[in-house]
Amino acid sequence: MDHSLANRLGNDVIEFAAHTSAHGIPRAYVANGCRRFLWMGLFSACFATFLYQAYLIIVRFNRNDIIVNVEIKYKDIAFPSVTVCNLNPYKTSKALEFGGVKDTLESLNKAMKAKNLESPRLRRALGESPINLSIHSLIPQAASVYCSRISTNATDYEPRVNGDEKCICASFPTNFLYWKCRLEEKWSSELCEWKNESLLVGNTHTNLHPCFCLDGFCIQDSQVAEIIPTEPLPISTRKCKYSSNETCLCVGSSSQRIEISSMYCAPFANWSMHTCGLCDWSGRCSKSLSLSDGDTQCLCHQNRCFQIESQEKLESVHEKETTKRSIRIRRHNRRIYEKILANYDGLLAVYTSCDRQGNEWKALMEKDSNRSTCLCFYNKKNGIVWPCYLPVDWKEKKCTSCVTFGNCDYSDDPKAAFDCLCAMPIKLCVKIEPPNGNTTALVERVVPYWEILPTTTISPIQKKKEETERAYNYVASDPVALNTQAKENVIFVLDKLTPLERSQISYTKFEFITRCSFNGRDCNISHDFSHYLDPIYGTCFTFNHDPRQSNLTSERAGPNYGLRFQVFVNIEEYMPTTEAAGVRLTVHSSDEQPFPDTLGYSAPTGFVSSFGIRMKHISRLPSPYGDCVKNGKDENFIYTTKEYSTEGCQRSCVQQHFVKKCGCGDPRYPRWNHSHSCPVDDELKRKCLHRETEYAAKNIEKLKCKKCRQPCSQQVFSISYSASRWPATLANRNDCPKGLNEQQCLNYLREQGAMIEVFFEQLNYEALQESEAYGWINLLSDFGGQLGLWMGVSVITISEVGLLVLDIVFSLFGFKRKSNGRSQMPHNRSPSSASLKRAFTHQTVPQKTTKYTNGTTLLEKQVPAVHSMFTTDFPQDN
Repeated sequence: MDHSLANRLGNDVIEFAAHTSAHGIPRAYVANGCRRFLWMGLFSACFATFLYQAYLIIVRFNRNDIIVNVEIKYKDIAFPSVTVCNLNPYKTSKALEFGGVKDTLESLNKAMKAKNLESPRLRRALGESPINLSIHSLIPQAASVYCSRISTNATDYEPRVNGDEKCICASFPTNFLYWKCRLEEKWSSELCEWKNESLLVGNTHTNLHPCFCLDGFCIQDSQVAEIIPTEPLPISTRKCKYSSNETCLCVGSSSQRIEISSMYCAPFANWSMHTCGLCDWSGRCSKSLSLSDGDTQCLCHQNRCFQIESQEKLESVHEKETTKRSIRIRRHNRRIYEKILANYDGLLAVYTSCDRQGNEWKALMEKDSNRSTCLCFYNKKNGIVWPCYLPVDWKEKKCTSCVTFGNCDYSDDPKAAFDCLCAMPIKLCVKIEPPNGNTTALVERVVPYWEILPTTTISPIQKKKEETERAYNYVASDPVALNTQAKENVIFVLDKLTPLERSQISYTKFEFITRCSFNGRDCNISHDFSHYLDPIYGTCFTFNHDPRQSNLTSERAGPNYGLRFQVFVNIEEYMPTTEAAGVRLTVHSSDEQPFPDTLGYSAPTGFVSSFGIRMKHISRLPSPYGDCVKNGKDENFIYTTKEYSTEGCQRSCVQQHFVKKCGCGDPRYPRWNHSHSCPVDDELKRKCLHRETEYAAKNIEKLKCKKCRQPCSQQVFSISYSASRWPATLANRNDCPKGLNEQQCLNYLREQGAMIEVFFEQLNYEALQESEAYGWINLLSDFGGQLGLWMGVSVITISEVGLLVLDIVFSLFGFKRKSNGRSQMPHNRSPSSASLKRAFTHQTVPQKTTKYTNGTTLLEKQVPAVHSMFTTDFPQDN
């Protein structure tokens, strides 16, 4: 008869409880009374403790902890890429040819003056005269402009931005108005007489000034500045000995007698103002190329320089009476204008009510019958009404040609083609309507200014100019903050140029890098250095730039076996916004984008700057153990030609945010998704960019920049810096201009050059490798240890539990066993272990009682022999 299901399951559990190797369960099974409850309680407590320990083990495993293994490896180390930039991004002389740069610096100069701040460097760069120009306002001055011929057969020229010639035009210093433009070689340089100015030469007042003349019409040379020689240095002008048509400027020395034979003379046009470093007791000086504004001012012809008064003293000369000898001399740098208004009908003659102020007439916006009436030039493009003269100073003429801007070339030819109205004091003409029928009077052909525009209307050009001034954001009062804003504005302005145009106004590798060696041997500057355009530092140069050929290794540690190169920074071309002289250097892997602005180091001129490097190779674990990325570069990465880096990813993320919020990007970063950069003169977009920059700095995680993770494999270079004075002595005079003595050459190299050394401090590197701190092996080991400690469980016990589960499954699903199965077994087969165990378990166990003399009783259970259960199945021994 079959057992019931409950009996079968009970037998399976009883068999496991009686014979399992786990501690406690058999004890509880065979015990009776309180002992059974004691063993059951102890087993439950141990099991609960094991569950708690198992929970802690699983929590630790799920933390995915890592450990960092640090190992010093001695292997061949590939030399890294070294990127070096000039701290001055662009050359002043070339950058100022672009009107936007000049406008930015002029606005900065205006803002600094409004806050009673002065920058002589900025003033010199803009070509601004240190004297008060109010008395010059009505005197035409010479301006060098790019120009083109008006027509094929014409002899007249007009200013054009893309002109292929250089002309000298008559102009006013406060307005972009040009007329009588001719090629530079057509003008002659002379000394002219002006009614409203006087000049001190020696102890005699004269009215001679440098000027350009053409066919009897003369204009003042705008590139002149007044000089006052240091007492008692004599200065005078006289006709040159070798040419009676030229005027020479003669300067003596305080150690010489003031005689013609003892003075140094040279043509007027060949002298220039310069900054000097060392001046001796006799007034002779040596040129200086220092950035310092406090250097001595001097007057130079070739390599001969003489000390003069500084600009600060010069300004005080015009505020007080003085008897010092002075003279005007042509400036060293000529100003080339690029901002030219060249639209049709830009200039008109208009009637205005005017009021006399000093030496000139000022136009009034409204009609006033109690005031004088003037004829003025009106620039429709910028809204300026100036200069003005009384009607008696104007005459109708016939002009030979008129440019597209509206001004005409003065002529006395009555048969010329164009009707024009000319201001005779300056011989500036403007096109007017010819007499027609009854309209012959001039008053009928010249429009009154008050009828052109309402007094409250501002011209579009003037309105745009005011918006640009606000966009420049020169609102700070500190000169450092103003200079920082000017640097940003220059970056925005030059972003409009093409990469080729920006390269042309920056430095070439042969201008910047003069000497180079690697491993103690010459390197090829042309081949070993590549260039790229950095938005902040202009053209930068990278050594060991090609990742496919970056197999350069240092033979030894130390500066003599690394990269050594000499640079020439050309301080004379430093922009007024550049505050320090030197270079910017960064060390990086050859496949990474360099970031000299944030990850770079500065090295000054006049020093050997030594950069000792140590390499670390970092191997990180990806998820779930770490947070690195094997290949994080995607379509939004703006540094398309370089490998992924965390800094590049963050800049890409921020640039993408700018484009989405403001509709334009930051020019300090590459463009994202074919977007354009924010214009320098758009006030709203500049404000948006500033606002979003602050937001991004405070809420970087909200910009979805969390994906900017560390790369799984990365080379990191730690740098130590040291410096020493350079050069100690003059070893090679070929690096200096000809004509300098030894001390001058030494000063020249210290002001203009620097030596850079980049080398490995040790020919080994640190390998930092992340590994899992608690893996599956640790989990199984700790889990088994806790089971053995609290439960006495081993692998055998686990197998027993597995067999118990199988027995239960067999009992539940189809393995039915008969109750008399043991007695019906064949004689040639031994009983199954299961039936044997069950029979052994259910057999009545006899008990033996032993009484002792002390009154105690011992109760012993006697386990029967196994073979006694099978007397009917096995023969017995005799």
